[in-house]
Amino acid sequence: MLIIGEKINASIKSVRTAIMERDVNLLQNLAKSQAESGADYIDVNVSTEKGRDFDIESMEWAVEKIQEVVDKPLTIDSPDAKTLEAGLRRCQQKAMINSITAEPGKLENILPLAKEFDSEIIALALGDEGIPPEVEGRLRACQKIAESAQKQGIALEKLYFDPLVLTVSADTSQGIITLEALRGIKSQLPEAKTTLGLSNISFGLPGRSLVNRSFLLMAIYAGLDSAVIDPLDRKLMSVVKAGEMVLGKDNYCVNYLRAYKKGLLEF
Repeated sequence: MLIIGEKINASIKSVRTAIMERDVNLLQNLAKSQAESGADYIDVNVSTEKGRDFDIESMEWAVEKIQEVVDKPLTIDSPDAKTLEAGLRRCQQKAMINSITAEPGKLENILPLAKEFDSEIIALALGDEGIPPEVEGRLRACQKIAESAQKQGIALEKLYFDPLVLTVSADTSQGIITLEALRGIKSQLPEAKTTLGLSNISFGLPGRSLVNRSFLLMAIYAGLDSAVIDPLDRKLMSVVKAGEMVLGKDNYCVNYLRAYKKGLLEF
């Protein structure tokens, strides 16, 4: 499973401060620790309240500084097309875009960037009305994005659909809705891939890592190909290895045994 490290995100207070103050050490240490812990991509979200120009400068700075210390590809994460473009232009290898929605403005502004930079895309099951409360609405949003992408000449294999898990502390049906949406995406758009911002499931609850681990196993079974997670959570990363193994996604248990020999598993 593709692991996208979530730790460089301006919604985290310490990261926002580092971005505002151009703290290179904190930024680079976060990038290195995630790469060393098994992240395949490093997500870079620098969005602050200081406006587009500052975010563009911050994205350029962050991408350049992260690439000085890690060779992992980056996920350029912003709701703003200009900020996305600035980050993509600084990337030394193909990057992923996080994210696009079924809103017409987002489709028109972001899909051409994905085509130009040959980027993979995280696509959120979200439209003009916000996050649809039911499975069918989320699948319709995914279908709209898929159709628009294909019209731009973007293959479905480039798309990672996120069915958008909401916190179960507010609505205990949300876990099931997300799992059913995952199955629907794999059924209706089999050429595409799936991803998930996992930590949303546990927001507001104690023992968040336990909730995340439990839901992750179910999501892998439902067809999850990727996840935006904290790779520094060793128990969570261990569940990824064990889950893929028992679901037949790790031939001869190679990845699990390799992680065990390296001392990466936490029981």
